[in-house]
Amino acid sequence: MKTREIAARRLIAQLLAPSQAHPLAGRELTPHDVCRWMLAIQGQNYTGGLEAVAIRQGRRRSRRWTEGTEADLEAGRIARCWPQRGTLHFMAAEDVAWLSRLCGLPRANAYAAWLGLPAGFDEPRRVLHEALAEGPLTRRQCYEAFARAGLDQAARHGPRLLRVLGSEGMVVQGARRGAEEVFRLTDQLPVPQRTLTDEEALAELATRYVSSHGPATLDDLVWWTHCGRTTARRALELGTGYHRDGAYYVPDWQAGITTRELERALARTYTLPPFDEYLLGYTDRTGILPEELRPQVLTSNGLSWHFTVRRGVVRGRAERLPHRSTRGAKAGRPAPPDAS
Repeated sequence: MKTREIAARRLIAQLLAPSQAHPLAGRELTPHDVCRWMLAIQGQNYTGGLEAVAIRQGRRRSRRWTEGTEADLEAGRIARCWPQRGTLHFMAAEDVAWLSRLCGLPRANAYAAWLGLPAGFDEPRRVLHEALAEGPLTRRQCYEAFARAGLDQAARHGPRLLRVLGSEGMVVQGARRGAEEVFRLTDQLPVPQRTLTDEEALAELATRYVSSHGPATLDDLVWWTHCGRTTARRALELGTGYHRDGAYYVPDWQAGITTRELERALARTYTLPPFDEYLLGYTDRTGILPEELRPQVLTSNGLSWHFTVRRGVVRGRAERLPHRSTRGAKAGRPAPPDAS
């Protein structure tokens, strides 16, 4: 499969370009629909994550174009959480626990050690969960809860500690209060968490990742989840609804994509937000991100910018956005990942 065809199929799979073959074709999509289809959408920059969802709904940029996503966050239909890689993603609320248990929880202790957190954080966990049981709290209020319990060291490690505890899948973020992040217990979300066995979770992971991101490789799934090569390979063995084409796993539904739809996907120009899944959903970006343009779009020290895609390839930083976005984001301003 040629690079251009892979790019076109990924644009269609990720709801960035239309095809009548797409399982969601013809539907008016909600933010929950988008998050459920994508399984997890990169969201370490809050505004960029809101935009990524709105774009995939087919919404046009305007002053209020991401309000629906924030409304779903506030209502608990979707959540911002750390299911994998210690990185914030937007997800359908019902999927938080099983994906975090599969990809986040096994790495929580190792991640804590890597971050330099003190050994053992049972007491900070208890304090945080008891505080959140009374209702959602801002980041500052979480730190204050640690301090009131005499956990001064936990308060000093607040950003990293919240990230580690969030990776366990029991704490998520909702819509912000102004500029402040808000934390809540997963158990307080209004929808029940799905309960899957280990093998059901692996099958679900592979099926939904390939369906929404494919064509994709084993290495792509390993990168996306950080769950390990053996685990990712087993997931692809258990998943359904796709077939092999060389190194690529291709969703079966894509057999219905027409040549004209592939051409139209490549003919369009896209302005995508910082850290978008079109880049971060795969480990090998050589076919879509020329190396000389990488510093303009995604740096090694965690900065990203809005970027333009034509013919399936990143053409550089977006010099200006097509319309004003919700929070006045400027194309020339880098977006850092948020505190956790």
